[in-house]
Amino acid sequence: MSGFCTVYYAFSTKNGVFTKPAKSYWFHGGPMKRKTVKSLKMLEAFTGYGFVLPDFLGLLVFLIIPAFLGLYLGLYEWPGVGSMHYVGLENFRKMVEDPLFLKSLTTTFKLIALFVPLNFFLSLSLALLVQRSSKSVGLFRTIYFAPVAISAVSVGLIWKFMCQPKGIINALLISMGMRPQPLLGSTSQAFYVLLSTLLYQSAGYYMVIFIAGLNDIPQELYEAAKVDGATWLQRLRFVTLPLLKPVSFFVFIMSLLGAFQTFDQIQILTGGGPFYATTTTVFYAYLMAFQFYRFGYASAINFIIFILQLLISLIMFKVMRGGKV
Repeated sequence: MSGFCTVYYAFSTKNGVFTKPAKSYWFHGGPMKRKTVKSLKMLEAFTGYGFVLPDFLGLLVFLIIPAFLGLYLGLYEWPGVGSMHYVGLENFRKMVEDPLFLKSLTTTFKLIALFVPLNFFLSLSLALLVQRSSKSVGLFRTIYFAPVAISAVSVGLIWKFMCQPKGIINALLISMGMRPQPLLGSTSQAFYVLLSTLLYQSAGYYMVIFIAGLNDIPQELYEAAKVDGATWLQRLRFVTLPLLKPVSFFVFIMSLLGAFQTFDQIQILTGGGPFYATTTTVFYAYLMAFQFYRFGYASAINFIIFILQLLISLIMFKVMRGGKV
């Protein structure tokens, strides 16, 4: 028997009421055998798994396996060459007593607490400004998105040049009659320069994400709200923000992970200084591994970072119900 399969749908009734359709498989005018139907279902399942497989392998190779290898290496003291010396949980115990690690953890959480909401507000504001399509709006979209197309190293170098003692920012301050500031040389100001650099480079990317979400909201809902006398702020609060919840969830999670993994900008702008003021946990792990050659301790720190990212992401997933409207 050769040929193609035709699927017929028939509605069954119960007490005169139509119930769900029932599938009937016919093959060249006759019913298909159950074994053939089962083979088709298995083929459909394998096809789905085949599409998922590349992403799963990437997740396995680049995230899950390195995380557990980091845990394994975190149980040893290893300078990078030679034999490894087993120390058990000693590396994890040292973290609690390491003031620089605790300071880097505080800096990381401070960066997350400021970057995530500011990035959300800034990118959503830009998206609302340039949502409507026109020639002038297209120009502004390009300007706002341009920093995303520049590498993090280039952005870091530009901002480092701007924040020099005789750089553009201090020149503007002097022209306005203000005193020049140390900026990258200040333990308090360097952090906010880093924060500004991250916002400058990321806001345009998330603006595009928000524009896509805004364009998916039916215009009929806004028109109905206008008829009911809703103001712009009321439409934003009761129509736009609730229907943007899936997009907002994505932005929050990606901003959180991005803030946790910040490295390039720190390396270019400050090198973690001054006096570890801009050293995050990721950058501190890098210093431990590639400057002090304490690969076991650095691996233990990276495993803790992985656990923190996982826990905070799960909490956000629970609080925001996975972005469900």
